[in-house]
Amino acid sequence: MEFAETKYFRESWESDQRLNQLQVTRQGLLEVRDVAMQERSNATNFHPTNSPGTFGYHHGTWALRDRFVGDHWDVDRSDGIEAIWNEELKIKIAFCNVDLACNDEHVPKPRSEKGAGAERASGTPLFGKLPQFAPRQAETSRLYYLMVDQDGAAELTRPVVSGGTFTSAVERIYLSRGMDEDPSVVGADDNGPVDNFDPQVVRK
Repeated sequence: MEFAETKYFRESWESDQRLNQLQVTRQGLLEVRDVAMQERSNATNFHPTNSPGTFGYHHGTWALRDRFVGDHWDVDRSDGIEAIWNEELKIKIAFCNVDLACNDEHVPKPRSEKGAGAERASGTPLFGKLPQFAPRQAETSRLYYLMVDQDGAAELTRPVVSGGTFTSAVERIYLSRGMDEDPSVVGADDNGPVDNFDPQVVRK
């Protein structure tokens, strides 16, 4: 199998240039982040323990569609992934709560297991642990996630999904390091595992 090194877009100017190519904006994506963070903070001690993550996922997905569905983007639910779809670019974007974003030394991990649909949509699974490399993939369709951690760090990343998690990335576009860059970001404890509804296929 042929592998390619992960592409990073860290600086604002290069990230914005890449986002423009993908027909999204930093401002719009960070507004989605802000909506998700605000909703996470609405969870109280009386809510189930997974409520912060669930609230963030539901409202993050809503905000992603609210900000972008229109001329270039449509609602998409194929492969059991709640997302938006750009027919011209053959790109799908979904929202995901992760453990840690915008850290070169760490591949973000989803707060809940990803299903077979996400693995199919991401392309060929990675064999072996090479976090800075990903298998070369066909460009017929691409799956990106807007990844947000509990401190508000956010990145738009095209991951490889294998074994229910993200094992590497084709590209990572850094949007914000969260509270480190923007003290106004609302933080929230988030210990709950539920943030997606990828279908699980079980053989009887």
